[in-house]
Amino acid sequence: MRILSLVKRWEHHTASGGYDRLAQEVGGVVVRRQSGQSFGSRIGNRIWRKLSRPKAYLLDYQFQDWLAEWRLLAKARVASPDVVHVLYGDEQLDVLLRRRRWLPCPLVVTFHLPTTRDMVRERFERVQKHLVNGVDAAIVVGRNQLADFQRWFGPERVVYIPHGIDTKRFCPADKRLDQSVVRLVTVGDHMRDLDALHRIIDKCTHLKLPVEFDVVIRERFFPCFSGCDNVRLHAAVSEDQLINLYREADALLLPITDATANNSVLESIACGTPVISTAIGGIPDYVDEASAWLFPKGEVDGIVRLISSACGNREIFSSRRASARAKSLEFDWEQVKKQVVSVYEAVGNGLPVEFERNTPVVGKLTKERFNDA
Repeated sequence: MRILSLVKRWEHHTASGGYDRLAQEVGGVVVRRQSGQSFGSRIGNRIWRKLSRPKAYLLDYQFQDWLAEWRLLAKARVASPDVVHVLYGDEQLDVLLRRRRWLPCPLVVTFHLPTTRDMVRERFERVQKHLVNGVDAAIVVGRNQLADFQRWFGPERVVYIPHGIDTKRFCPADKRLDQSVVRLVTVGDHMRDLDALHRIIDKCTHLKLPVEFDVVIRERFFPCFSGCDNVRLHAAVSEDQLINLYREADALLLPITDATANNSVLESIACGTPVISTAIGGIPDYVDEASAWLFPKGEVDGIVRLISSACGNREIFSSRRASARAKSLEFDWEQVKKQVVSVYEAVGNGLPVEFERNTPVVGKLTKERFNDA
């Protein structure tokens, strides 16, 4: 199939991570937002901002995103692809919806944000409610998104397909270093519960537990950990450095406020490192009782008790390393690719997509759909 992919690259994603990897896996021709650092781009951005209306329902939508949509539309008119796939519908989909009639093929869109976000509800319940029929298939990366997107788009056009991970690049070390302390790693700041994390660290310090925390986070969040003597702060680490931090850690400590898919969780379990996180959003889709410990939102004392127990018995964490790695293989990009391609085939044949046991399946061709086709 000829796939045209509109992609976006986030600075905090690793070289091998991020959802844009999907375009490579399916062999898509890529159109992406350019850097926009040239003098002409900065002038164009300034003019565009003055002329365009603010789009509060889109996350980080800039002049270069607008240009990328128009470039994709022009390329689609010339190349006539079988499918166009917008990989980040929350941040880079506007022109293609409003000019949908100019797109000569089915449109597939992946959405990543939780539907609890006001901007998501505002968009599909009011601002762009009249445009959702332009999307032939909506892929969500967390089951917590399903109910709302099925209500907005119709159940026959929404499917859950998990986020993928490169399980060859992110993999366990041949041998872990013998450590005298428990090491926990925290990665990222998006929808992280930094307040709960700080209190966990403080309680571990108060109890004098032999535990060290490696926190990988953007530098502007460093002040959140002032006074935490048992914390090593890291910013802008290389992919190799991050993989080593995962491998050397006893567990990923990731209290969160909400989520769909989470790159850090996938990277961690692929490295054989179990997860301590929050039973909220899409997190339960990516880990189970054999690979993680999930706690209620805002929980501190229960997590500290787990860490304290592990300080006295390292087997508590190490016993789940093999299961974490095994779980990650379910999300290998090769597995995800097969599911996404089945969606392409369905929409290419004018068929609805249905959700069944984690796998998109081609639904029956109804009389109405047959007539439309």
